Amino acid sequence: MKTKQKKSVLLPVLITALMVVTALSAGIWMTDPDGERLQNIRGELAAVTAENTLLTDDVAALQAAVEEQKALPEAINRQKEEGFRLLGQLEQQIKAGESDKKIAYLTFDDGPYDETTDAILDILKEKKVHATFFLRHRPDHIAQIKREIREGHTIANHSYSHRIKAVYQSAESCIKEIRDQQQWLTETFGVTPEIYRFPGGSPTAGNKKQAIAAALAADGLGYVDWNCHTGDGLPGELTAWKAYQNAVNSTGEQKIVVMLMHDYSRATLAALPDIIDTLKDKGYLMMPLFRDSVMIK
Repeated sequence: MKTKQKKSVLLPVLITALMVVTALSAGIWMTDPDGERLQNIRGELAAVTAENTLLTDDVAALQAAVEEQKALPEAINRQKEEGFRLLGQLEQQIKAGESDKKIAYLTFDDGPYDETTDAILDILKEKKVHATFFLRHRPDHIAQIKREIREGHTIANHSYSHRIKAVYQSAESCIKEIRDQQQWLTETFGVTPEIYRFPGGSPTAGNKKQAIAAALAADGLGYVDWNCHTGDGLPGELTAWKAYQNAVNSTGEQKIVVMLMHDYSRATLAALPDIIDTLKDKGYLMMPLFRDSVMIK
């Protein structure tokens, strides 16, 4: 019974639809007996179909580009890991006296800072040199840290506050500072550092150093000090010429050097181009630090 009722309701609707289609066709034929308007409509439909095909192709190309972009960080990381593996081999050859190559790791502590950090990055980019930045908690300088990562530099942990008394109040306070900074860098930038530098250098930790180093190792971190410097962390006035002399003289004839510098130093900033040029002239390959470097403890 219900089926019959449905049919009786649908039948008038179908008849009405058929009449509308017939009327429209007849109207077009009556006003356009040669079919010109109909031909135009067909042409417009074909044009729309062709445009739709092109748009579909464009969308497919964009989707492919997006997928490629998503895969890019992983590809870059693989390339970087392979580069560091080869660099590690070169370090071992240098230490064994099997290679006459030399390596310099330029490092910058305490940043980022306004103006000086960006200017340092500009020089490194111009000179095609990568460095290592030991960062403290600087939430108002996120753009500069992102730039450091984007331009291929190593970012490393330099404690959360860098307040010497607070950091070294106990081994536990230092470990907390390190872990707080690790968490902030990981959550904010999606990059987890593998290298730590003790504020003031590892001797500053005194008898707490062993416990701190053990915690670092448990967390997958190595630490590094330095074996040459510009002197920009020492008391007294420093000129660009003196910073340059300090850097070159303290490098000496060492085959693998880690140079200590600070983001905030305008003297180091002014001397940096000449320091890089001189190190290049002396045959140094300048690279960012990596976890398995022989310089990492």
